[in-house]
Amino acid sequence: MNPVAPNTLAYQGSALEAFDEIARNKTSLGLLHTAHVLWCGDSCSRDVDCTFLHYKRPEPRLPNIAARSPRHRYNKDTANFFTLMGGEGYKPGIPQKHRINFWPIVESVLRKVDHIKSDGGLLFCDYTDWTKKQDSCARMTMEYVCRDSIQWLALWCGTATTALFARLIALTTLPDDPCIPPLDLFHQRVRMYGRSLRDLVKEMVEEGWDRDATHVLLSIARQFVLQYIEKVDFEDNARSNNGIHAQMGRDEEVWDSIVYRTHTANTYVASIIVARAAALPEINGDWLFCSAVNDAISMDLGKSALRVYQLDNHNPTATFGPKEKKQKIQARRQVGYHSIYLDLMDDLVNTGCPEPLVHYASAGFLFVQMHPRYLERSLGFRFPVHEAMARALQNRFGDEPTDAWLDGLIHLRWLVSTSDTKELQPKSTLCEDLLAACLKRQSQRKSAWDSNHAGSSKNPEILTDDSDIHCPCAADWVTTIHTLSSQANNPDELQKLLGSVMNDNSVPFSAGQLSTVGSRDDIWALCMACKVDCSNDCEWLAFAKYVWKQFYSASHIGQGCHAGTFTKLKNDIGFNITMTKVRD
Repeated sequence: MNPVAPNTLAYQGSALEAFDEIARNKTSLGLLHTAHVLWCGDSCSRDVDCTFLHYKRPEPRLPNIAARSPRHRYNKDTANFFTLMGGEGYKPGIPQKHRINFWPIVESVLRKVDHIKSDGGLLFCDYTDWTKKQDSCARMTMEYVCRDSIQWLALWCGTATTALFARLIALTTLPDDPCIPPLDLFHQRVRMYGRSLRDLVKEMVEEGWDRDATHVLLSIARQFVLQYIEKVDFEDNARSNNGIHAQMGRDEEVWDSIVYRTHTANTYVASIIVARAAALPEINGDWLFCSAVNDAISMDLGKSALRVYQLDNHNPTATFGPKEKKQKIQARRQVGYHSIYLDLMDDLVNTGCPEPLVHYASAGFLFVQMHPRYLERSLGFRFPVHEAMARALQNRFGDEPTDAWLDGLIHLRWLVSTSDTKELQPKSTLCEDLLAACLKRQSQRKSAWDSNHAGSSKNPEILTDDSDIHCPCAADWVTTIHTLSSQANNPDELQKLLGSVMNDNSVPFSAGQLSTVGSRDDIWALCMACKVDCSNDCEWLAFAKYVWKQFYSASHIGQGCHAGTFTKLKNDIGFNITMTKVRD
């Protein structure tokens, strides 16, 4: 079929080539700039008229024509009978114009991110859990994200869906839950049931999506960057009223927050999918974007009725500023958010927007009531996946939701999450000393963000007790174990490598002893920390030192110190004896 998105992009080539161009970037700011140039071209002034980060509704509006869809029953004339979003009904004349230029704010945060991550590694919030649903592993989060995508499509499109539609919606849902660095998505480290974003772009190209594929790709790039910004910037909103949401929330008008919300929810991609599912011809751009806006707002209105909206970390109607003004500004923002939805619904109907998009624009009132996703958010735990859904997941996605890379990073973050978020989860089996090492390293990452903000040292020193690593033989052994992180690609390989080193006849070490240190998942998480964020205080180095001191030190001293025992062992099992590169 022909593309449904308007021919408005500066870039006219293949979406797969566009992906490769974006993926060549090594900084988050470079990624955003490349995606922006593909959308707007080189001449864009990066102000409120930029159509990549902002949305300026066309003037004049499309003329009224014969409606293709009936007016929604919940409208400007009936809104006053309900108490959604603060209890106010409809107010005419709420502006649909930007008052804040996102570009300086966004670029400032990304420069800070790129500076701190200039030598690689993890930011304090990378892969942290934002679900508030007590997920204990990456597999669980991924499976439920895919469940949600199937349910949304069922309510938007009925049976007119494909596996590719579900995979794209699932990918745009994923950053709602774990905090995913955009570069990891474009460098194909993050995969969903084995598929990278590039794999999905290739599927779109092979199915003949033409420029629709590029619209989807660039919208995903925008979404992942803006979602990442609001998560790394979260505490600046709460603590100093200086984050992206705080700057929007000091204004009584709400259009800026609505557009940012639409971009982070990425309901624009879903608009394209709904139009393609209905086999619509090329769609006016205002219909596509405004139906996306209203799908997000109708979702928030439905969530406010169930008191789920208040649990979200980023509310588009949140208000910041002096206490004496907040109540008045909040009332204005809430009624504005509500009223713009009602204005846009009438605009869609009166200008002849096709029924599938009009239905999609109001679908939040339906899916919030029916999806377990929102009740799970309210209750703080997951419901089991039922049999029919399990079959649908397998048919559309496959058997293995995650890989060892994502499993390890999500588990690492679970280990250092606060105890109140793990109240209903299995307790960590990691020994106290290594759990303390993980917490110290996480504190170091957090301090890097906070101190960078204040202009001081980004890597404050954490003192560790190395008193037992006092001889060449011990240091050699610790180096050998530390080096294993670069050799292992999954927990099974790691266990095998550990066995090769630890079960040497001179220093026998049993699986039972290893289990007293932590579970298989715990130990793999420590290894992954080293693979992506090695330092002098890395969690895997702490593991090596702990095992030596706990199981080998006493007997080694008793037998006498013999430097070089483990150098032969390393050579026997084929290790490169150069120590893993350590970040300063």
